[in-house]
Amino acid sequence: MKNGFARELIGDLRGKSFLDYGCGAGLFVIHAAEAGASEVIGVDAEGAVLATARLFAESRGVAGRCRFVQSERFPARSGGGLFDVILMKDVLEHVDDDEALLRQAAAHLRPDGALIVSTQNALSLNYLTQGVYHRHVLGDKAWFGWDETHLRFYSFVSLTKKLQLAGLQPLCWRANYLIPHRFARRTPSGVRICRVECLAKPDRILGRCVPFNRLGWNIIVRAGVRRGHDRAVAARHAPPSATASVERGR
Repeated sequence: MKNGFARELIGDLRGKSFLDYGCGAGLFVIHAAEAGASEVIGVDAEGAVLATARLFAESRGVAGRCRFVQSERFPARSGGGLFDVILMKDVLEHVDDDEALLRQAAAHLRPDGALIVSTQNALSLNYLTQGVYHRHVLGDKAWFGWDETHLRFYSFVSLTKKLQLAGLQPLCWRANYLIPHRFARRTPSGVRICRVECLAKPDRILGRCVPFNRLGWNIIVRAGVRRGHDRAVAARHAPPSATASVERGR
């Protein structure tokens, strides 16, 4: 569902340049190539996952249309220029300096381009239950979800402020997992994740509707460059690299 919402916010990629920063195994890089993007770049700090992404691209017959870069920096487009669409899915919560990373994105985005950010949400049922238990019952104030590399949670309010500081403006929101619909069940062969479709369906509907599209375990936002934003100032304040430890399982 999260990937479906991300594709929805990415929109039509035909003839557009696309960057997936923290591309992992390359799911959205492949999607962009198959959707007719004119230039497709996937960036990740881990060589092993990029090797997997290249194999995935080869298996889908689009390897020649994808460029994979092992780096923690924003790459330049071939021949320079700015990107039409930048995706940062499950990245921002891993980065030490998230504001610098967003400034990097703004500096590499066309005036009419789109940045799609997906991250975890403090305004969610999961956070209110698990977070209260871990932080206040167990006393683990550093709890930021199941992944120990997560550094923070966001809300639509805090994420909006971070985007605006970078010269970006939220345009459209999506959310998923408002209603818990995936449960672990033990079987003789191990733990199996079960999906309850009668709960997943309303989750998909609510995830597009205000105010619920800002309240799920994951929030996804499509942002654009704010009018009057000074790119030169943003570029000067954006350091040459922004370190990210990219979430696996993309």
